[in-house]
Amino acid sequence: MVRALSPTLQLALNQVTRHPALSVVVEDHVQHYTLYQNPGTADAWNDACLASDGNVVRVQVPRGGTGFAASFLVQRITDPSQSSQWSHWITLPGSSGLLFQDGGCAIANSGGMLFAFAQQGTGGNTLLTWTSSTNGTTWSGPTSVVSPPGGALLKGIASAGNADVFFLYDVAGGESIGCCFWTGSNWTPLITWTLPTLPFGQGLAATWNSFIYTLIYSDGYSLATCSYDPSLDLWQSGFVIAPSTNTAISRIAPRLSFVDGLYLLTCLEQDNGALTGTVYSYPRLRQSVDLIHWSNGLPLPALSAHYGAVAFSLASSVSGSAGPRYYVATLASVLSAPAFQANNPAQTLDLSGAVLSYRRTERAGRPGELEVVLDNTNGVYSHLVTTGSSPQPLGLATSLVLSTGCLIGVPVLQKVGTYRVQTLRFERTPVQNQIVLQAQDLTFQLDLLSRYQGSYLNQTVSFLIQEICARAGLFEILLPLTTQMAQIIPGFVIQAGLSYRHALDELCLTYGLVYFLDQDEILQFRELSSSDPLVWSYRSEIESVTFAQSIHAANHIIVTGKAPAGGLLGALTTAELVDTTSLQLLASEHLLSQIDVRLTDPLQCAAKASFLLAQEQRNSLALTVTIPLNPALQLFDCLSLLDQNLPIGSGQQANGRIIQIQEHYSVAQALAEMRLTLEGC
Repeated sequence: MVRALSPTLQLALNQVTRHPALSVVVEDHVQHYTLYQNPGTADAWNDACLASDGNVVRVQVPRGGTGFAASFLVQRITDPSQSSQWSHWITLPGSSGLLFQDGGCAIANSGGMLFAFAQQGTGGNTLLTWTSSTNGTTWSGPTSVVSPPGGALLKGIASAGNADVFFLYDVAGGESIGCCFWTGSNWTPLITWTLPTLPFGQGLAATWNSFIYTLIYSDGYSLATCSYDPSLDLWQSGFVIAPSTNTAISRIAPRLSFVDGLYLLTCLEQDNGALTGTVYSYPRLRQSVDLIHWSNGLPLPALSAHYGAVAFSLASSVSGSAGPRYYVATLASVLSAPAFQANNPAQTLDLSGAVLSYRRTERAGRPGELEVVLDNTNGVYSHLVTTGSSPQPLGLATSLVLSTGCLIGVPVLQKVGTYRVQTLRFERTPVQNQIVLQAQDLTFQLDLLSRYQGSYLNQTVSFLIQEICARAGLFEILLPLTTQMAQIIPGFVIQAGLSYRHALDELCLTYGLVYFLDQDEILQFRELSSSDPLVWSYRSEIESVTFAQSIHAANHIIVTGKAPAGGLLGALTTAELVDTTSLQLLASEHLLSQIDVRLTDPLQCAAKASFLLAQEQRNSLALTVTIPLNPALQLFDCLSLLDQNLPIGSGQQANGRIIQIQEHYSVAQALAEMRLTLEGC
């Protein structure tokens, strides 16, 4: 729908005379991870959490000796900018020479009480815990939690910070997951999951949403989820986050955190080179908004580790000058990136006064594009362009926020889009010095290639759209509330080596959907309808207009789905629709036939035939119009166009739907206009 404007701007746009205004602001939201600290501590299983006073508390089980006589070390960081704090460790009381080095470890903040967990390796196999009520400055323990049956060894420990502990432990034929809960005076007996035994285990992570626990576990090669409802004592299988690659790549040591409204999953990806010839072991960061749909992630090869990495963020350090930052830490090295701050001159810059011109293009099914030409006379902005590894406001992948409107004493503006800089170039002649920024909106990520294949059985249209978007790193989406969103698709594949947009467009073509990114970077999906309201009318403001009709639209649609099972030989699953008005007018059949094996019954075929016929009817009308800038309009809005009466105008009128927007603003040409391409409503 049309953007909601302020009453002041709405009134200004209805005036015959108006003065255009704009704002272009660059913001650097990119997480530029660089080496922050390099303590060089030997690699081992480790974990971290934030104490209630905002400080970071980390634990590790150092490796060495027999593997069954390790200690439990803790570290408290009050000033992340101090390298000495990342290398200073103390031994927890009673842990010296006691622990199993490969059982893993965990630490969590449970309502102000810190719980740290590790498994006994000498004199028993008990899962032990240490506690701190002083934000990690003093510790007590160890206290016994549970002894896994049969002398079982652990393969990973996690806590969701709800006075709980989850762990992978050995059973006959593989691994199971168990858990215990602190009642305030003692730990409950072992609760064992009821799901099938895993062939192997190498780490798990846990989170709690006040009702249900979600666990992410590794079987050595894949990552998957399950859930546990303590009120019902109910375990349920979840979803595969990263499928197995047939032992080529190991995925181990998952860790979860919650940063900026998204779950952040850290796991190690390892390749020993046996199949691929490539050897590496480094973390990959994945994001999710719902613990179901995950991004493909960001690899961090600058961190080499074999026993885990932890990601977290600090709004501000308790002491020191670190400031708001993101961290990914292994024992040997720490990467960090400054968090975005609107008042930081290194991360934001108002370019409005330097804009010589801009062109903005929005098209259905393509990334929105923005090209901005800046006046760089005397090189005034040259020092603000990123060079090398020192980020500046003007750099690749930074955000350009465009707002347009009218000058009514002061600029009254409406944001129309946010775009990521794809290309930055200097242009200089003897008479001009300019910087040109070419940017695309966030949906350019749909054009990235999928590295791994994703296969899905019996999932809904809604699920698959969210999955594709999340894999591409798009988490804010808006789906129509229609019945077909719950339509089950028997089988669907996100193909490796092809773009995410390829998979998304397959779904949209089948189910008659269109999509675009709005000014708030929400990816909106819509089912178009001839009953969609008209949002704006144009007559006197029209600078130029064309009205065109085409004979080439199909008027007979045949859709064939998957053949029915067990039916008559040669039976088909089909649906047909005919545009009788077009047939009578043209006296000619224009056939469109499509085959889609995802459609399994005649009703689904009929729905697709209806979408196709509606689109063909829209295609039969083509309109273009040039008008003054209007920040209210966006893709798929419906307009009414009424040309001047004869003999001044053509006397034509039509309703059309916007399928392309081309804006052009130029100071030198005194130009501020938009050219719209429309199809029928």
